Amino acid sequence: MSEVSAFVYMLRCADSSYYVGKYQGDDLDVRVSEHNTRKYQNAYTARRLPVALVWSDWFSRYDDAVACERRLKGWSRAKKEALVRGDGTALKALSKRGVRPSLILRDAPCGAPQDEGCASGPETKPEEKTNLHPEEGALAPVAKDEPHAIR
Repeated sequence: MSEVSAFVYMLRCADSSYYVGKYQGDDLDVRVSEHNTRKYQNAYTARRLPVALVWSDWFSRYDDAVACERRLKGWSRAKKEALVRGDGTALKALSKRGVRPSLILRDAPCGAPQDEGCASGPETKPEEKTNLHPEEGALAPVAKDEPHAIR
């Protein structure tokens, strides 16, 4: 099934929690709309509406998307927030064992510049996208003024 492509995405829910999922369709806006219209009434997001897309990435191989989704679901809240902000320095520091998020994030300025590996670029079509992997700290956040942009 690895020849199938998929998006991995992160939503911020109304209660400020995060939801990580994957989607095999061509238009991620469709999936976000499904969350916001309670298409699946027993889903995690159904009781936490509205949700907003805060990060996404596209993978040409489905198995890579599954691996990325599983990895992100295991991340701490602080690490997910660093990814959303595009803060590669904090993301790298939070990946080390024994690191307390409060010590890293306390001194981080709001809107800190992004590392090259985490900077979001112009929106591209999925067929032009290069696969990026969270363990390399090279995932792109969704631009704040373009909530559905895919790098």
